[in-house]
Amino acid sequence: KPAEVEQREGRILRQGNDNDRVAVYRYVTEGSFDAYMWQALETKARFIAQVMTGESAVRRAEDIGGQELSYAEVKAIASGNPAVLTLAEADAELQRLAILKKNHTDEQYLARRALRELPESIARLEGRLEGLRADLATVTAHAGDPIALGGREIHHDDVLGFLGKRLDALPEGILKTAQFPLGVYRGLRFGVVLHPNSAPEVVLDGVTTRQAPLSREHHGPRAVLNALERLAGTYEARRDAVEQDLALARGQLRDHEARLGVPFPHDAYLADLTHLRDELKAALAAPPHDPNAGSLPPVHDLAERIKTLKVGHTIEAAPPLTAPRRVATAEEPITTRIRRHAKADAAPQPEAGPGPDLSEPSGGTPHGDPARPRATFREQVARDRQRQEHPLSVF
Repeated sequence: KPAEVEQREGRILRQGNDNDRVAVYRYVTEGSFDAYMWQALETKARFIAQVMTGESAVRRAEDIGGQELSYAEVKAIASGNPAVLTLAEADAELQRLAILKKNHTDEQYLARRALRELPESIARLEGRLEGLRADLATVTAHAGDPIALGGREIHHDDVLGFLGKRLDALPEGILKTAQFPLGVYRGLRFGVVLHPNSAPEVVLDGVTTRQAPLSREHHGPRAVLNALERLAGTYEARRDAVEQDLALARGQLRDHEARLGVPFPHDAYLADLTHLRDELKAALAAPPHDPNAGSLPPVHDLAERIKTLKVGHTIEAAPPLTAPRRVATAEEPITTRIRRHAKADAAPQPEAGPGPDLSEPSGGTPHGDPARPRATFREQVARDRQRQEHPLSVF
């Protein structure tokens, strides 16, 4: 099985191997059953790669070229005919082209669908943006207006009481979702939406309608006012978000318009390679004394033509699977930093002759550093106190 072959190599390429270079040898017998065994491994490996790989076509082509062609190469050596390897390479290239063409067809379908849906989405976003701009202007212009309940302006100190009475008058149990208007807040109408099986919501209604959920336990007048303040204070952020969505949708529309109708760029290459692959496969499968084999080109010529065709057509390569990872840098751990400072403080002091006067600066050198004078006792105490007041930080 392919896993057994990988395990053999893994015992050499495993982590901890100190050898800079290793060599993996595979011994086969020309003209023996080894060719069939490696053919079976190639088929199994292709199936496993198709199942395990769920990404784009390029990833699948990289798996085929990286692993399965190694089996095909051994199979070609065992068969004694290098053209077998060329056939395997052509099959892998054709599979890659087939998946790329399928992806191209899917992209064309998505482009057609996007061109049908994006104009409606852009129009909806434009309407939403204009409404948010208008509501933002209203909220800004009426920032100092008092709250109106039932058509009557309420003083700031009395808002909680009046609003609590309006909320108490709402029905407790309802059978279906219903909205109950309450008043006007900063030039916009507001109310409460009650749901049969979920928490109520505060609604702020202008050109656009925005909602903020309340909790089941706390949906009194203070919670309603807080929700209104949150809604009124986020109009500018919502406007900016809709502007970004609108710019993104317009960019997608331009991209899909430019992409729609573009033919598959490798159609001619796919047709030529398929024709040569079929001829090579028929030539390799023909018996040595078959009378129809004379009508086929020589195997060597077909293999060379396939190689020349592949060299002349370059397909965008996949990024390597073993791409170098960015090395993350971290700060020095705080424990390491503490140990380093403790070791520096505990380092033996060099003898400097007679003891210095503790009340005056000394000409000695701390920690053997000739560039600085030795710290006095008072300086050391002050330094230790400063170190305690400003502990080490991780950052």
